[in-house]
Amino acid sequence: MAEGYDTTRFHSTIDESFLCCICLGVLQDPQQCENNEHYFCSGCIKKHLEKTSHSCPVCQDKLTVETLRKAPRIVAYCVSRYKISCDHAARGCDAVLELGALQAHVQDCDFMPVTCSNEGCDDVVSKRDVKQHELDLCRFKTTTCDDCGKKMPRYKYGAHGCVLRREMNEVKQGLVEIKATQDEMMKEMRNGMHRMTIAFENLQKSVNSKSTDIVVIAGRNPNTNQSLCSVERFNLLTQTWTQMPGLKKARAGSAAVMFKNQMFVCGGYSDYVIGGYLDTIEILDLNSIPAEWHKFFVNLPIKVTGHKCVVHGNRLLIIGGCMKSEENLDTIYELLLVPPYSSKLLCHMKKKRLSHGVELFYDKVLIAGGIGAEIDVEIFDIARNECVEMPPLPSPLSFMGTVRRGDTMLLIGGRGNGKTSNKIIEYDFKTGHSKVLLAMETERVGCSCVFRGNTLIVIGGTWYKPETVDCFDFLTNFWEKLPSMTQTKVSASTVVVNVENLEF
Repeated sequence: MAEGYDTTRFHSTIDESFLCCICLGVLQDPQQCENNEHYFCSGCIKKHLEKTSHSCPVCQDKLTVETLRKAPRIVAYCVSRYKISCDHAARGCDAVLELGALQAHVQDCDFMPVTCSNEGCDDVVSKRDVKQHELDLCRFKTTTCDDCGKKMPRYKYGAHGCVLRREMNEVKQGLVEIKATQDEMMKEMRNGMHRMTIAFENLQKSVNSKSTDIVVIAGRNPNTNQSLCSVERFNLLTQTWTQMPGLKKARAGSAAVMFKNQMFVCGGYSDYVIGGYLDTIEILDLNSIPAEWHKFFVNLPIKVTGHKCVVHGNRLLIIGGCMKSEENLDTIYELLLVPPYSSKLLCHMKKKRLSHGVELFYDKVLIAGGIGAEIDVEIFDIARNECVEMPPLPSPLSFMGTVRRGDTMLLIGGRGNGKTSNKIIEYDFKTGHSKVLLAMETERVGCSCVFRGNTLIVIGGTWYKPETVDCFDFLTNFWEKLPSMTQTKVSASTVVVNVENLEF
């Protein structure tokens, strides 16, 4: 039976006379005691009389369900004129309407939770999104094989016999084509050194004759589990590592971004064993001489680690992560990096995520995988301030590195199904198509990644030698070893700096 409406939902000033004397909510289906006009929700007073006593809880006069009286019509009329938010406000509905019209609106609200009708799927989505989910996104959507006509859930289609046979035939045809082009392959091998020379020249051009540095910030020593303050940079042209000024506060699991030639290091944790999550931000102004880390004017709106950050205009977006007691977050916060340095909660993602992948594409943010949402992908539309589901990843993934390459996100290494991966997955931002692009020489988890020109650089993330650095040239399709970091670290953050005559 119904109880009173929560007073926090109302956009009108509530007269205390219209509050239920039992639940203290705004009256729903108001009833009154027989003699003294004490008002109650119908559900509240009937439950009281049936299970507790046979008297009015206010005046103690004798009262039964049979002797209850309907409240005067003026009471119900006044209550019905109050302005209230929709039952589905938490799901995104911003409608505010009179209480008397609430029930009709709720029954037809676009944000009403609806269960997917596909057999085997128990996902609950908003009414307005259910058709797109059932037809385009649901893993349990029925798919028919073009060859044999068998129907099956979409997630089983890839392992279907007809599909496997087609793929095998494609492999066989590929082998025939490879054999037919052996002469060309031999020619490519003879010209390999020439291509490597061209690749190096392209790398030099891609940095525009500037000092191009990859800066690796703080992290955790895997041998002692101690968070670090150290910062070091790698110059792509000279291929040398150099120490930079250290942070004021040791931290790992932080997020780093560039804004107006300043490095921002946000959040993270100070102690691997007991947590010590941080909301502070340290910045290094590359224009100042000597450069020195100092605390930013304001803190993040929450203490968080395992989150991701991107800069859009003058705004820092803080996406997901973990708070105290390992509570994963589905939040996207905004922090202004210019006065008045205000912050606010923008929206909630479809899934709670920790150690996920994030890349900025124009005015949208592609968010993929992570603990709690290992295969789920969504896009945060900054202009519309809402998240939209995308087709899933081909396999569960968290603790991976990511970079943007054109209109695709590359997801490098990571962990899924209890295993560490050496795969690099390409996910198309526009279409949602994904595939395994290539494989690394070793598995990596929690690595830092940079994409410059036609070169992918992968830093750390191996268990046996976490300081190692590899790069892959997309022109020559070759992996190459680069000099290792000077300090062993994991859970570090990384930025790319392009400046001339940078001195520390």
